[in-house]
Amino acid sequence: MSLQKISLTLVFFTLFFFQPAFNSVQVCGTNAAVADSSAPVAACPSALYSEVDFRWAFAAKSARNGKPVTRPVTQNMALKSGDKLKMMVELQKRCFVYLFHDDGVSGVKLLFPYTLQQFTRYYQPGHRYYIPRANGWFRLDNTPGREVFYLIASAKRLDGLEKAYFQYSSAGGEAKIEQGKALLARLEDLSRKQRDLCSPAERPVTIGGALRSVKDLHDSKRLDIAAYSSEIVTKDFTARTYTIEHQ
Repeated sequence: MSLQKISLTLVFFTLFFFQPAFNSVQVCGTNAAVADSSAPVAACPSALYSEVDFRWAFAAKSARNGKPVTRPVTQNMALKSGDKLKMMVELQKRCFVYLFHDDGVSGVKLLFPYTLQQFTRYYQPGHRYYIPRANGWFRLDNTPGREVFYLIASAKRLDGLEKAYFQYSSAGGEAKIEQGKALLARLEDLSRKQRDLCSPAERPVTIGGALRSVKDLHDSKRLDIAAYSSEIVTKDFTARTYTIEHQ
């Protein structure tokens, strides 16, 4: 299957939000790093020394038997054209969270922060940042392919990553292609760094489903996707990759 474009068309509709109760997930080990896997969770006795602490949700809305169903997005997942996606970040401590999307065709997009300048402006713990903003959702278009999302969080700003993205976004022509390859290589390097930090026993944190009591919700018009959030706590760095097969 070739990599095709995802249409990031905002689909707006009315939502009636509720305030959910959160279940925190803490993972510890040599570096207290977090990643997706099927291994059991090792619970941290304390997060006193963590520098990265945020709540994260990634949800998909699909039609099932004529009714909308919202469910958490897992590391490897298949979705269909017309399905919708939404994410949320809520800092518990001041750290730096990045979310990139690559479809292999139209290039790499920075989905969060909304702009890199946001880190020095309105960026604070306790606020829910929705991606896309407010009541919008991303909608998968009619072109199937593979969509890859890179979630990265660090106690410090990743200057090298930000520079690579700036060079890519400001380039044109052949230079943009080369800068895009360099940016993707850096994202893959960060993902490998995560794998190096973690042992298999430390690698469970799936959002929603397996670690939460929340299941598919049919009453999605009243759903705040924060209901699917898990709290990611680590010492200084974490990264995970979500691959969606767009069918």
